[in-house]
Amino acid sequence: MQRIYNTLKPYTEHEFLRFLLTGGTNTAASWLLYLVLIWLGAPYPIAYSFAFAFGIVFTYYLNTHWVFKVKMSWRTFLQFPLIYVVQYGLGMVALVVLVNYLHLDKKYGPPIVTVLLMPVTFLLSRFVLKRRTPVNASV
Repeated sequence: MQRIYNTLKPYTEHEFLRFLLTGGTNTAASWLLYLVLIWLGAPYPIAYSFAFAFGIVFTYYLNTHWVFKVKMSWRTFLQFPLIYVVQYGLGMVALVVLVNYLHLDKKYGPPIVTVLLMPVTFLLSRFVLKRRTPVNASV
């Protein structure tokens, strides 16, 4: 347990708190879009996909400007969705399990999936956005 604590120690509490607040805002906005699309008759996997894509762009903006306080760049903008490809795959599997096998109402699946995947998302986001580029690397 001490080893895990020492590994995560460089990630300040303030940074993680900002990440949690951003994640909460993103989850609420994405869930609202998901519910609207369900209400309009979209199948839940399609609604989830559209809400998820919206969330990627929204959270990239908040993570660069407010959470990790780094400049936006094309490099990080293009790499950032890779985090969410991983999260999307894991999230879709978890959502299907929750809805089809555990019989959770489809309206409540996305926020639960988001909470379950939050630690992985934080670590991957921090890695992509705060990774230092070598001085002589071409952009």
